[in-house]
Amino acid sequence: MTKVLGALAVAVTLVALHSGDGLAQVGRLGGNPNRAAMEQRIQRQFQERLARELELTADQREELADVLRDYATARAELLPRRRALGLEMRELLEGDRSEDRALELLRELRDIREAEADLLEEEEDRLLEVLTPIQVLRLQSLRDQFGEQIRSLGAPPAGGGAPPRRFFRFQIVPGF
Repeated sequence: MTKVLGALAVAVTLVALHSGDGLAQVGRLGGNPNRAAMEQRIQRQFQERLARELELTADQREELADVLRDYATARAELLPRRRALGLEMRELLEGDRSEDRALELLRELRDIREAEADLLEEEEDRLLEVLTPIQVLRLQSLRDQFGEQIRSLGAPPAGGGAPPRRFFRFQIVPGF
């Protein structure tokens, strides 16, 4: 069961971090033991909350982990191109401002958004084969809350200034 919940948490984490620009906002934990401890605490809390609030049977846990892993992987395949487009857009806006290239970028971004929307629809259909509609809504709510929690780690400090532009690593917390 620990292995299934761990896989489930990783899949949900990938999805949560993918929404918005969570990975780019949060920051790599590097060698900071305080941040590493915070990462483990957040992961453990999320895993516990997911298991508790969705009230899943053992079969549902396994099936849900499979569904979330499949779609997290599919979304992760789109993420590098989305990031590259974001970089290209910033460079274009700061540089030559070519109207032709801007139009190409808009079309590529639209294609990625459509692919993401298709994935979301497919994932929801598969989730409804495993979970009740209420459980699916609760899962989506938990994802949103988790994503906000992760993004808040990269929020500007109280005195102002921008957060570091690094990445947040996730690993399965042992012993759950």
